[in-house]
Amino acid sequence: MEKNPILDFIERLPFFKEFSADEKSKLVNTSGIFEKFKTGETIISEGDTGSALFVVLTGSIQITKSIAANVKDGHISLQEPEEISIAELKAGSIFGEISLISDQPRNTSARAASAQVVVMKITKDIIEHFSLVIQKKFQSQLINILVQRLDDMNTKYIKLKSNSQKN
Repeated sequence: MEKNPILDFIERLPFFKEFSADEKSKLVNTSGIFEKFKTGETIISEGDTGSALFVVLTGSIQITKSIAANVKDGHISLQEPEEISIAELKAGSIFGEISLISDQPRNTSARAASAQVVVMKITKDIIEHFSLVIQKKFQSQLINILVQRLDDMNTKYIKLKSNSQKN
């Protein structure tokens, strides 16, 4: 019997290391979990509500953040907010976890940056349909991601602070 290539791929991702082969198989076989996008197509939009995280399976994704229009002397600029690129995610990357956990509006946008992007969209509803054991594993892995990202931000902040004090 030939192994599912998607199952083979997610078995190598750190996020799924705590999941058994059977649990990973159940996830991969969940109906409607995979979505395809072409270059420039929006996956998530800043400000939208969302209750899903995404795992990039193929292609690359550009993460952007809107910079608010200037307010000067009490007047708001009529210019469109500028978008800055803050990250490019490759296969194996995970994004969207903050809105999944907090039910807050998305704080960034994500667009397909390559011709063929396939993501695994894991919604809160999908997670809640699994056993409590699997739900606990999702929670644990989400905490690990958030801790790692906080640690990365702290490191970057310290470098910026150090560089600004030298100048």
